Amino acid sequence: MVRWSPRSPSAAVMLGAMALDELFGDPSDTWHPVRWFGLAITRLERVLYRDSKSRGATFFTLALGSVSLAPTLFAPGGRVAECVALWLTLGGRSLVREAEAIAALLERDDLPGARRRLCSLVGRDTDALDAGEVARAVIESIAENTTDAVLGPLVWYAIAGLGGSLAFRSINTLDAMVGHQNSRYRNFGFVSAKADDLVVAPAAVIGCAVTWMFAGQSGRRRALTCLTSAPAHPSLNAGLIEAAFAGSLGVELGGINRYRGRPVSTPRLPGGDPPDVHALRRAARLSRVVGWSATLILAVGVATLA
Repeated sequence: MVRWSPRSPSAAVMLGAMALDELFGDPSDTWHPVRWFGLAITRLERVLYRDSKSRGATFFTLALGSVSLAPTLFAPGGRVAECVALWLTLGGRSLVREAEAIAALLERDDLPGARRRLCSLVGRDTDALDAGEVARAVIESIAENTTDAVLGPLVWYAIAGLGGSLAFRSINTLDAMVGHQNSRYRNFGFVSAKADDLVVAPAAVIGCAVTWMFAGQSGRRRALTCLTSAPAHPSLNAGLIEAAFAGSLGVELGGINRYRGRPVSTPRLPGGDPPDVHALRRAARLSRVVGWSATLILAVGVATLA
């Protein structure tokens, strides 16, 4: 029988954290630790920034090191505090709520409102998107964030306990803040972006596999077709989960996205028809199914090794 440590992963903690996320979603931004971390590393960036990979590596190391002792803060509270801490790394329910709110706006033909609300989910330009492109953007965000905001923290909790999930969320935040392919961050954010690619990969593979399981026979065939295009995606991890979602939902994802006017091409994932608001709502439901199913699989694995 495998024994890790007094703070080894717990199946009950994983299930409890998911239940808290399902009930409450994210805490308010004012009190969310990720916001505090973001403010801290913004100040650190101001001090350390130079247009160089070595300076970016130093920034990454110091930022990640600052959270290495965070698990000890929750140790006195035992498993209950650990459950709360893991919940704080999750964002699945809030993601679904945002998607459902945009779906409601589209159903009321409030396209300007849907475009504005979409800005909370994606970084692409939204001003000129039609209803179908809004739906596509939301579905792609749901797919990618099912990996980043749900499966990633849980997978790394299963691998390395609370420290693993906190480190994952920190790396994911660093990538979101400095991992951009633009003139300011191409060098400085290089290490953060590559680290995020590495730590997200296990969750992307698991998410793709679990989504494929629920796709049905025809959906699995469509997903396999889409997966042949996934390697051409600017982010292979995003390409994998988006391909699985496209096949499962029977919609076509990918195309041209604009970021501050600059076009960025992602491969067409030919899962079926152009997405609409009905596909958007099905994507939100699929995200919850995949999140909970993966959680149960990981919890069984953790319990088996305990």
